[in-house]
Amino acid sequence: MTQKTFAQRYDRAFLLSEGKRNQVMALWEVQKFGVDSYGDAEYVCIYGMPPTEWYRRGVRLLARTTVEAVRDRLGDLIGQDVERLVHDAASITTFRVIDPFAGSCNALYWILRHLPGSNGVGFEIDETIFEMTRRNLPSVGRRIELIRGDYKPLLDRHRAPSAHVIVVFLAPPWGDALTDTGLDLRRTKPPVAEIVEDFERIFKDNRVLYVTQLHQSIEPVSLTELRQRFDSSGLRIYDINVEGMKPGVLLGKKRWAL
Repeated sequence: MTQKTFAQRYDRAFLLSEGKRNQVMALWEVQKFGVDSYGDAEYVCIYGMPPTEWYRRGVRLLARTTVEAVRDRLGDLIGQDVERLVHDAASITTFRVIDPFAGSCNALYWILRHLPGSNGVGFEIDETIFEMTRRNLPSVGRRIELIRGDYKPLLDRHRAPSAHVIVVFLAPPWGDALTDTGLDLRRTKPPVAEIVEDFERIFKDNRVLYVTQLHQSIEPVSLTELRQRFDSSGLRIYDINVEGMKPGVLLGKKRWAL
């Protein structure tokens, strides 16, 4: 490394900058991001592995994915909550987990890890991220079908028998959804309610659990409006720190009483 490289602070702003965001990260860069931003060289744990292990196995991340990927600790907490909520569907052994904004697929990885025997489907519209994740998945050891493209025109091809339980992980780009009153779920790209409608058209005969990623500060009206779309829902805010905020999920059930 040159002296200039050492002087560069590896933080969120740098990794998401125009000149850096699409570059593949070297191991030392991943570790430097962890140290510079969180005081921990092992911070970017994904697929159940610390950086030295996943890098050794051939997993690679773009700079922007290094920042944006769901970390193992959060993924594990989400997976545990999903597992607890589907316990009343124990007689149904087939679960399909779908992520319309798959990215690294680490959220899919953790939910599948807590639902043994289930399979996952991820959609990724960004070609660069798709290719990177496609090359990483053989090292992950989970049944994930990664599909290149927008989920909307492709979702119809992935219908499931009515006996199958569908788990949908929703983490659309936040864009300008962060407002003075909190994360506005009506302003994500696309709005979360619109995504729910897309899935309801396809899986109207299935039990569906919608798992929406958010954080501790939520615009209250947008939260209320989203919860009204579900038969029942629960909010979980986790006691961990991600970029100065406590992350969480809204877990919404549809047709669970069938």
